[in-house]
Amino acid sequence: MCGASIRKSRKWSTPKIYMRQIDSFFSQQSNQPLFHYTGISSLLGMAKSNTLWASNVYCLNDSKEIVHACDVLKSILGRRLAASSVEQETEFLQQVETWIDHCRFGVFSLFVFSLSTEPSLLSQWRSYTPHGKGVSIGFSPEMLTSLASRNNLKIAQCLYEQREHQELLESLLEKLLITFRQSFHLIDTSQAHPSQKYHPFLEDFRGDVLQVLSVIKHRAFSEEREWRLISPYYPKYTVPQIKFREGASMLIPYIELDLGESKPIFSKVILGPSPHQSLSMSTLSMLLSNQNLCNMTENSVLPYREW
Repeated sequence: MCGASIRKSRKWSTPKIYMRQIDSFFSQQSNQPLFHYTGISSLLGMAKSNTLWASNVYCLNDSKEIVHACDVLKSILGRRLAASSVEQETEFLQQVETWIDHCRFGVFSLFVFSLSTEPSLLSQWRSYTPHGKGVSIGFSPEMLTSLASRNNLKIAQCLYEQREHQELLESLLEKLLITFRQSFHLIDTSQAHPSQKYHPFLEDFRGDVLQVLSVIKHRAFSEEREWRLISPYYPKYTVPQIKFREGASMLIPYIELDLGESKPIFSKVILGPSPHQSLSMSTLSMLLSNQNLCNMTENSVLPYREW
């Protein structure tokens, strides 16, 4: 679609006005600890490497990740196109529609670290932790702010309601249109096929668009009450920051997030349901104290077992 040579050859330079306004959606901060559900092996990995792993947003358990957001955006585009009477804007909106399809069907390098406001939710234990070896790791608001700043991340609360989706994506599209109108006379359309002549312009905003799309979640997942740490967009998947791990059915691209030197790292660690609850609790507490990871440990006390 658009290679590096096309991006280099663009002759316009315009401030990302829409981006500054969209950033207001990412300015919110949680006023309570947020929790990440994982396994004891991952906790050991965090302690050893002093990093977290943020996974590619296309490779999460929601098969409609990004796709659902693209579908909502395309429906908004359809209404805008039906009402458009300016030739250049109509052509631009048509090309936004085809460009969005690349987001829908491609796999781009944006990474997220998932958290929840729910410290001990049964569905989370079932879905995101290994049976009998799960932990819910709490991060204080201060730690999350520090983590985001250190790793150039955005913090955002996921949206589940249709009205919220419409408002956010209509705002995104409006900001794209504003930038297009202001930049129209500067856009070099000579480097691409006429049917994609505005794609190089759009490609310069790929990361901003993906970050917005990544907070749009299907309502079926609303129980999770998810927040996300969201990475910048990596245009090239060959950069050394991107690593790969084995997933349940595929390779999962990920990046490492530096936890910093401040200790303890976690505000609380909750032990999930286990066949050896008391003994598991004792050894978990020993690890957290030994590594100075956390000063507070709790049992989930959920009456659930699968053993």
